[in-house]
Amino acid sequence: MIKNLLSLLVGARANRLFLIAGILLTCSALYQLLRTAMYVHESVVVTATVTDVRVQPFESTFQALSHGNIAMGDSPSYQPIVRYTVPNGLVISRLMTDADDTDYTIGEQVQVITPELDPSQAHTYKWKFIWGWECMQLASGILLLLAGLLLRERIAAVNPPAARKSAGRKKSTASAGARKRSPRKKKQA
Repeated sequence: MIKNLLSLLVGARANRLFLIAGILLTCSALYQLLRTAMYVHESVVVTATVTDVRVQPFESTFQALSHGNIAMGDSPSYQPIVRYTVPNGLVISRLMTDADDTDYTIGEQVQVITPELDPSQAHTYKWKFIWGWECMQLASGILLLLAGLLLRERIAAVNPPAARKSAGRKKSTASAGARKRSPRKKKQA
């Protein structure tokens, strides 16, 4: 009975869905990690001064997670407005889009990672803002792959391949025998 219930709940194709989703998510995460590694390699880390702080609540738990924070939807997020100088001498003042759950004070020094040629792509130099989302994607992809492999093993344990082949042969021989024995109706002219 448990075997039948498991096969109804899981189905023979569910493991393939988990495997495909896991492969796609893992490949996407590896691609994003490669792009992030290239971004870090081509960027410089500079010290910036906080000139103002924007406070607003996270709109959702998903938004908090996407910014690397484990917070509920109405928790406050802090986005500093910083001023820094890139190595070529250009002074930049901008709002950092990385929403953090820790408060900043005006005049505080923070580390900013920025490409020299495109300062609009700057981020607060914290691990969770640079690598966090990609690592969460990679972990999710690996979990889906493991779930697909475990479901595959569970399905194989419930319905071994030898049992499937012998059951298929019995059905085909039984139906073939039934066809041979059934009388054929002759067409009347």
